[in-house]
Amino acid sequence: MKAPNNIAGFTLVEMAIVMVIISLMLSGLMMSLSQTTENTRRSDVQAQLAEITEALYGYAQANGRLPCPAIPTSNGTELPVGGGACALQHGFVPSATLGLRGTVNADGLLLDPWNNPLRYTVTTANSNAFTTTNRMQTLTMAALTPDLRICREAACSNVIANTIPVVILSMGKNWPDFTSADEVANAGETTAGGGPSGTVYRIASNRDFVSAGYNETAFDDLITWISPHILYARMITAGKLP
Repeated sequence: MKAPNNIAGFTLVEMAIVMVIISLMLSGLMMSLSQTTENTRRSDVQAQLAEITEALYGYAQANGRLPCPAIPTSNGTELPVGGGACALQHGFVPSATLGLRGTVNADGLLLDPWNNPLRYTVTTANSNAFTTTNRMQTLTMAALTPDLRICREAACSNVIANTIPVVILSMGKNWPDFTSADEVANAGETTAGGGPSGTVYRIASNRDFVSAGYNETAFDDLITWISPHILYARMITAGKLP
């Protein structure tokens, strides 16, 4: 006599439960991978900003001035070449002028990990002394007054630093559809265009910038700036300031 066969298949309910569990596990894995990718990109752009900062210090030591921003038609080169009164105060990192490596777009503009051009603003203080060759040497350091400001919010009622010669920033992951006032203050107040690609880019229009805590939907900009005191010290060491 054969023993009864008690092995039964999964019921539809049991299979549905298993599928739900697998879906949740896959969803969690995808979220983890997405967050890891985003964290890596943010780390990469921070390293990129640090490299640009060092290149700017080196450029000032070699040339006695800071470079002007690139514009959409200058293929990553400062405009005007040789400095002076810049074509745009609020433009893009002049990667060709600085000799920086990295991915560029059709307009020759250096891109961040989200494929958006890195913004670059330089002070126009002291009649463009900071971007005019050896013009800084004609002034005392006490007379040099870079005027860009870093604030904790768009209203700029809480100022972090107010004598900044250069600001460099990435608009972060949400650059195509940013809406917060703090992000608008950094690179969304006006536009620049006319390059070979026909792309119109958002840029800042005043001297106030925001450095705030990370918020996935409200603020994911990554911003850095040059200390005037480090700039002066480096230029003194190089014999570019008295």
